[in-house]
Amino acid sequence: MQPRFSERGSVLPFVAICLMVFMGSGAMAVDVGVLKYQQRQQQSAADAAALGGAQQLAIVGCGNSSAATTAADSDAANNGFANGVSVQNPPPSGGPYGGNSCAVEVQITKRYATSFLGLFGYPTGVPETTQAIASANSTGNGCIYLLSPTATSIFNGDTVNAPHCGVLINNTATFNGDPTFNTNYIGYAGGAPIENGTTFTQATPAPMLPVVDPCPEISGCTNIKDNPPATTGCVTRVYNGFSTANLTGGCFNSLTVNGCANLVFAPGTYVFNGMTTINGETTVTGSGVTLYVTASGTPPTFNGIGSVSLSPQTTGSYAGVLYYQVPSNTQSPIFNGTTQSLSGLIYAPGATNAIFNGTGGGYLVMVLGAATFNGSSAYDFATPPVDQALIKQAVLGE
Repeated sequence: MQPRFSERGSVLPFVAICLMVFMGSGAMAVDVGVLKYQQRQQQSAADAAALGGAQQLAIVGCGNSSAATTAADSDAANNGFANGVSVQNPPPSGGPYGGNSCAVEVQITKRYATSFLGLFGYPTGVPETTQAIASANSTGNGCIYLLSPTATSIFNGDTVNAPHCGVLINNTATFNGDPTFNTNYIGYAGGAPIENGTTFTQATPAPMLPVVDPCPEISGCTNIKDNPPATTGCVTRVYNGFSTANLTGGCFNSLTVNGCANLVFAPGTYVFNGMTTINGETTVTGSGVTLYVTASGTPPTFNGIGSVSLSPQTTGSYAGVLYYQVPSNTQSPIFNGTTQSLSGLIYAPGATNAIFNGTGGGYLVMVLGAATFNGSSAYDFATPPVDQALIKQAVLGE
């Protein structure tokens, strides 16, 4: 057979076309791979920005869109996305977080240049939009924080009912014949607790890593720490044998209430900057109050009182804070009334021998160094109202 010289080299164009297809496919695969990597980086930045905005809300309080936006923008910029960032608090309606003042939605949009995809309809690059939502939610973790790494706390024959929160102990504790101890978690970072006949109906003590002071996650606690009430114009007051002693907010260099039938705290902030003595009252009541103990102040001692009923302010920068003692003050508050109804935050992280005699009647969080919980009354830690938990943390939603 004679060779067909006219067909010589005819396979070369097909080879060239195949090579171009293979090279183009490889190049497109490279472009797509790079885009997937960039998309993951951008999504991580959106997640971090949403969490940063929500964590700021956990600190300053929900609904502060300016604070959330500043924090989210800062986190996005730190991750390389200073432009194309949209932050909304609350997120727009229509989704599961729509209108939630504790939630932050972040969208990041950026256009990425490519090498070969421009030949297929993307001459100016490929746009990419990522979205993340995070919210400042209740941790659901602790209602009693005992922060001292060296002092031992004592639960002395009391009934503790806190089915939706836990007890976090940085050292150890003695559980001494408590008839019912119902919490969803009991953790200790020191030695194993001593258990003398206590009945644990839900969680039992388990080892944990030490916990930190939760004050930065409580907006009212952070506010009173950073913006404490004034200690100017402090006064001295003495009430002896009154039928009813009516107190109004202010600063006290010395306060003595002795043998009065009723002690009434009007709504407001009370600063204890010196000696405080409260003895023998039949009832102590106060709604909408914040008790603040300075570094030099003596904690009010509710000892031998018939009944104590105190609740915190519900509005303003100190909302939710019933009792705040400057951490450097190591004196111990005593809430030792026969019956007690306390709610809000009781914060005395420097106190290593705080004394309580049962409490109920509202949502309560205790942050102490160590304490003795006596058992003539039960301790009931109510579930917080929706979106009103004192302790919050940022949780990624979607």
